[in-house]
Amino acid sequence: MTNIALTQRQPSTVKLDTTPLQEVATLAPPACIEHAQTVGTLLNRRATRMMSNLTSSAGLAQQALNPQTWVELQQLQQAVVQRLQQQNQNWMDGCATLVKEYSQIKQANTMSKLVEQQCNLVAQWGQLLGTQATNLMGLQENIEVDYGYWLSEKVKQ
Repeated sequence: MTNIALTQRQPSTVKLDTTPLQEVATLAPPACIEHAQTVGTLLNRRATRMMSNLTSSAGLAQQALNPQTWVELQQLQQAVVQRLQQQNQNWMDGCATLVKEYSQIKQANTMSKLVEQQCNLVAQWGQLLGTQATNLMGLQENIEVDYGYWLSEKVKQ
């Protein structure tokens, strides 16, 4: 029987070029500040739009006895419900697709293939979540804008 001994080697000295990392480190603070400013600007716009809708809603009291006002409000609500139902259907379809793909994953013969397949599913899951969040936020913004426009037209009457 042959003894195989592992020899201990001195660690080799590898010099890493840290220039790209240093460049990123110098860009990160300004990027973070710009991002925070963008978030602040968008939140301010949204708050302004919501306050405008709130104050305009008070002017809607004059239209409270007008049946057309109630019909239009109901139409707005139905449009929102339809969009939410479509959003829900997209979510269910996306989840069903992921479950189907998971059940059809080929038996991996190496760890690298297994990791690749699993990471692909995780990426698809992340994309589904991102799409859902984006679409819900878009719907919310559309509701605010459409309601605000409808209010402005009603108050003019």
